[in-house]
Amino acid sequence: MSTQTYANHAHQPVPTFIGTAFWLMAVGGAVAASLGYGWGRTLAVTGVLSCLFMLLAMGRVYTTTLQDRIIMLEEKLRVASLLTPAQQARFAELTPKQVAALRFASDGELPALLERTVAEGLKPDAIKRAVTTWRADHHRT
Repeated sequence: MSTQTYANHAHQPVPTFIGTAFWLMAVGGAVAASLGYGWGRTLAVTGVLSCLFMLLAMGRVYTTTLQDRIIMLEEKLRVASLLTPAQQARFAELTPKQVAALRFASDGELPALLERTVAEGLKPDAIKRAVTTWRADHHRT
């Protein structure tokens, strides 16, 4: 990920722009259909379906991204009371996906599993498989 500065910090929601283009395509197709052009209806339906697909995809991506941010915050709070300062520094090295996988580890096994994750570079699936006392997450989306 590149370094963020004032010059490049603005969010450019490309999926929103694409969805807007599909919506404009649908409106253009509806106008063309109302003017009697045969291709207008096809363009309108294609635009609406494409716009709907973008809306569903954006909803899923935005929801899971927000969920990952919340999990990161929850786990930072959790490890503040469970881990030593040295372990907390190693925790900061983890990727968001590794942190999300570690959230299933019980408080008792978290320190050892964290050390193993950092030492072996475990992937999220391997982390979840290594959990022996599962800590359920019933509130995810």
